[in-house]
Amino acid sequence: MKKNPVTIAISVAISLLFVQTNAQQSINVDTSFGTNGIVAIPLTAEADDLQIVESSDNKLFVFGKDIPSSISVHPNKIHKLNLNGSFDTAFGTGGTLTLPDYISDFAIVPQGSDKILVTFQKTTLNPSPKISVLRYDLITGQTDPTFGIAGEFSTDFDGINGFRYNNVSVLSDNSIIISTGTKFIKLLPNGTIDSSYGNNGTITQNNSGYILESNSEVLNFYDDKITKTTLNGDTNNNFGINGTFTYPATSYYFSRQNSDGSINSLDFDNNLIYHISSNGTLINTLPLSHDNNSIEYYSNFFSIGNHIYFTGGTYSDNPFIICYDQSGNLVQLNNQNSYKDIAFNGAYSSLIVKSNMLYAAGYKYNNGAHHYTVTKYNITNSTLSAEEVKTEKATFNIYPNPVKGNTIYFNRATGYELYDMSSKLLRKEKSALTIDTSKLNTGVYLIKTSEGEVKRVIVK
Repeated sequence: MKKNPVTIAISVAISLLFVQTNAQQSINVDTSFGTNGIVAIPLTAEADDLQIVESSDNKLFVFGKDIPSSISVHPNKIHKLNLNGSFDTAFGTGGTLTLPDYISDFAIVPQGSDKILVTFQKTTLNPSPKISVLRYDLITGQTDPTFGIAGEFSTDFDGINGFRYNNVSVLSDNSIIISTGTKFIKLLPNGTIDSSYGNNGTITQNNSGYILESNSEVLNFYDDKITKTTLNGDTNNNFGINGTFTYPATSYYFSRQNSDGSINSLDFDNNLIYHISSNGTLINTLPLSHDNNSIEYYSNFFSIGNHIYFTGGTYSDNPFIICYDQSGNLVQLNNQNSYKDIAFNGAYSSLIVKSNMLYAAGYKYNNGAHHYTVTKYNITNSTLSAEEVKTEKATFNIYPNPVKGNTIYFNRATGYELYDMSSKLLRKEKSALTIDTSKLNTGVYLIKTSEGEVKRVIVK
C-alpha cells in the first residue's frame, strides 16, 4: 500500500534527532568560593524561596524566610556575601540583617548608591493589612531613621499578596512609586509623601500591586496581561493593544525587564517563556525543555546578553541549570541539555550571572537539616561541530498538548495544514499563530508546517 506523504513525514520527524551547529558552554563549580564552591546557611526549620541580587557595592544579597517552628523565631533575613563567599561582617550582625516579623514575601530595591529599600506587600493577616517600605544603610545594614517615620513608610494595602510581587519602583531622582492595588502613591526620596503628585501624593489607579518602572512609565503585571501607564496613571496606548499585552492563556507568570526594555515572562504552569517587545508585542514563545522528563519545575531565570539561564528542581531532588539563546536555541552545558548538580538534594530558586560567573541560590536538606545555599559556577564558551551536537527539539512547537480550551498556540508564526489521522486535509493557512479547535472532535490530529515539520496534537 502506498503511504501518504504526511504519514511518512511524521515517521521521519519522530525517528530523527535534529542535528545542527550549536554553541555550547562548560560549567563548573568554583571551589574557591565559600567551602568547596558552596555557602551553606543553617535554617531553624524549612526554606522559603531564597533570592539573590547583586548589591550596588559589588557584593551579593541573598534573602528569604526561615520558616519558623515557633512564632518567637524571626523568619525574615538578609545575608550579605563578598564575591569570594565570605560574609560581609560589616553588614547587620556578622553579615546577617534580621527584619521585622511581617508575613509576606519581601524584596530589596536599591536607592541611590548607599541605601536599600526593603518592601513588604503585607505586614499582618488583618483584614486591612499595611504595605511597608523600610530603608537601610547599604554598608552597615542599620535602619535609616531619616526615612519616613523612624525608617519606615507604611500605608493601607488592598492589592494581591502575590508570589515575588514587586510593589515599589525607584525613579531616576530617587523618588518612589508604590502600588497598593487601587492607587499609586509617590514618596520623596526621604520617604515622605510628595504632595505635588496627584491628589496630595495619591492617584487612583487600579493595579496589580506588581510593577516595574520602564522609561519613567509603569508596567503593571497580572495573571493574564501586562498594562503600561504613565506615572500619572494614564494608559499608554502605544503599548500592546490600547495599552495592554494579553497573554495567550491565564497562568502564573514571573517577569523581568531586559536592558533594551523588552520583557521576559516565565509561565510557571506551562513551562513557557514569552519574549515581549518594549512596545508590547509578542516576539516569540519558547517551550522549555523537560530534558527527558527529568525536570520537575522551573523556578527562575536570568538574562544576560544573548543568553537566558533557567533554574529549578528535578524529580531526583537535585538543582538544575539550563541555558537558551534569545532565539530559542538550547545551549548545551557540558555536552548535556541541562546541568544537574548531584552534590546535594535540594533545588535552586534564583540566580544571577556576572560575565562568566553564575551564582545560584536555593536550599539543600540532609537527614532533617535544612540550609540555604549559594553556589558559584564558572562558565566558558565553546563551539561544537554539527556532528557533535544533537539538539533536543525542532524549531517549531505547539502548546498546550493535549489541548486545554479551544485554541492551539504556535511558538512562532508559520503556514500550516491540519489533517486528521485518515490524512484528510481539514484546514490550512499561509501564516498563523493559533488554531481554533472549538469545532474539532475529540481525537488525534497532525499539523504540517510550510517548512515541512509535522506535529501530532491531541484534542480532548
